[in-house]
Amino acid sequence: MDFTAALSALPWRRRIVLIKIAEEGATFPEAAAAAGIDRRAVTYWRADPEFDALVRQARDLGAEKRAHLLWVKHPFRGRRPPTGKGHGGKPRFSYGR
Repeated sequence: MDFTAALSALPWRRRIVLIKIAEEGATFPEAAAAAGIDRRAVTYWRADPEFDALVRQARDLGAEKRAHLLWVKHPFRGRRPPTGKGHGGKPRFSYGR
C-alpha cells in the first residue's frame, strides 16, 4: 500500500506521528509529543500490524534525517572526548615531572 494513501485513512493523531517520523526523523517520544499524546500510545498502536508496517515505512523514509540529527546532537562532534579530571579534558602524555 502506498504510504501517502494510507495516511489519509488514519485518525489525525496517528497521521501526525507518522509524518513527524517520516519527514523530520523524529523518535517515538518526539513524534508523540507533537501529536499531544504519551509515547506509550505509539507503542500500543504498533500492536496493529498495518500501523506497524506504516511505522516501518516512515522510519525508512526518515532514516537519513534521523542520522543527521544524531550526528548534530552528539556531544563530541568534531572534538576529542574528555579523558579525565585535572588537566582540562586534554590527555596527559607524561606521567612524571
